[in-house]
Amino acid sequence: MVTDVIVDKWISSEFDRAMTIKSSLLVTLVSEDTEEIEFDFADEFMPEFSGFNDPEYFQLWLNEEIFERSQTLDIFEINSLPKLSLPINTSSITNITLPDGRSGRMYSTTFKPQIESDVREDFGITKEEFSKTQQPMSLAYAISNENLNQILWFVDIIFLVTSIIAIVAVKIIVFNVVERGLIPLVKLNDDLKQINLNSQISTISTDNLPEELISIASGINHFISENKVLYSREKRITSDIAHELKTPIAELLSLSEVAIKFPHERQISDTYKSDVLDIAQRLKNIVNGILLLQKSTSGVELQKTDVNIESLLKCIIERENKSARDIRLSFNNPSTHMHISEIAIDTILSNLVNNALFYSPEDTPISISISPTIDKKMMIVISNTSTHDYSEADLEQFFEPLWQKDNSRTSSERYGLGLAIVKSYCDNIGASLSVVLEPEKQVVFTILL
Repeated sequence: MVTDVIVDKWISSEFDRAMTIKSSLLVTLVSEDTEEIEFDFADEFMPEFSGFNDPEYFQLWLNEEIFERSQTLDIFEINSLPKLSLPINTSSITNITLPDGRSGRMYSTTFKPQIESDVREDFGITKEEFSKTQQPMSLAYAISNENLNQILWFVDIIFLVTSIIAIVAVKIIVFNVVERGLIPLVKLNDDLKQINLNSQISTISTDNLPEELISIASGINHFISENKVLYSREKRITSDIAHELKTPIAELLSLSEVAIKFPHERQISDTYKSDVLDIAQRLKNIVNGILLLQKSTSGVELQKTDVNIESLLKCIIERENKSARDIRLSFNNPSTHMHISEIAIDTILSNLVNNALFYSPEDTPISISISPTIDKKMMIVISNTSTHDYSEADLEQFFEPLWQKDNSRTSSERYGLGLAIVKSYCDNIGASLSVVLEPEKQVVFTILL
C-alpha cells in the first residue's frame, strides 16, 4: 500500500514536471523589444496544439486581453482557458475540464517577456530600466490527464494483482514447505504410537530424521528406556511384594485349618498363639519396610539439624550389635558434626550396620571408618566379609527393592528392603552411595556426605 502511494505520487509529480517544462518552453518563445512583443511559435513543430489527435491547449494574456492561443481552442465551442491572477514569476497547477470535455490539468504562470540583449545594447538601456516599462503576461497551458489516470489505475491494478499473486504464492509455498517439514514429525508421531510399555520396540529410529529432530528423538528414546526400566522394576516389585505377603498368609491359613481340624491336639493348640503372633510380626515388618521405602522415595524435604556422626554411629552400633561382634571404628576427621537430617542418616547407618552384621560370619570383624576427602566431604566406609559369593552383576542389584541373593527367599527375617531404603535416603539428602567387591569376599559400602 505504501509503495503504491509512493509510485502514484512519483508518476503525478513527473506529469506535473513535464507540464512545467513545456510551459517554460512556451514562455521562452515570448520576447519583447522597444516596439512590440513577439511570440515565435510554429505549429509544425508542436502539432499537439493544432490537431484533433489528443489536443493540448495554451493561451497568452497581455493586459487582461488575449494575446495568443492555440488553434485547438478554435475547434470547440468553449474556446478559452480560465485565467488565474498570480503574482509575477509564480505558477500554479489546477484540475480543470478541457474544452473537449475531458478532465485535465492546467499550468498557470505570470511573467514578463524576455528582452534580447542586442536590442538593449543598440538603445543603451539596461535590463532593469527596460523591465520597469514592461507589462506582465499570463500563460495557461492545459493537457488531458486521462492517460495519467489510466496509468495510475493500471499501476494500482498491477499492485493489487501482484499482492494477490504474492499472497497466493506465499500461501502455496509456505503450505508445501510446512507440509514437507511436518513429514518427519508425522513419522515420529506414528513411530511413537507403535511403542508402549509392553511392546518389543524400545527406541525410535533416527536414521531418516532431519538433524533438528535427532536430539528430540534421542531424548524420547532415553525417556522410553527409563520408563521401561521403571515399569519392569515396578512389575518385579509388585511380584516380590505379593510373594512376600503370600508366604505368611499361606502359613496363617494352613495353621488355622490345622487348628480347626484338630481342635483337641494339644501340641498344636499350645503353640498356635505364638505361631500366629510370629507370622503377624513378619507381616508387620514387611509392611513397615514397604512403607518406609515409600516414605524415603516421596521426595519430601527432610528437616535438618546439627548431628554428631561419631556419637550417632556409636549409639547405632550399641543398639544393633546385640551379639557383641567385633566392630572396629576409626575416626580420621577432626570434626564429625554435620547439618543433616537425623532421621535419614540414622536410617542409612542403621541399615548398613545391620546388613554387615547379618551377612558376615560371626568370627569376622566389621570395619567402619570416617575420614575427610579432598573436597571437604565426609566419607564413611563400612566393610565386612560376606557369607555369599557375590558377582559384579549382583552388586548392580543390591539397591533394588526386595532383591535377595537367595532366589528361594528362605529367610523369614530379611526381605530385601534395607539397602533400597538406604539408597533412597541417600538420594534424598544428596549423599553418594557405592559398593565394591574386594579380595577375600570383602564387601565395601562407601558414603560421601
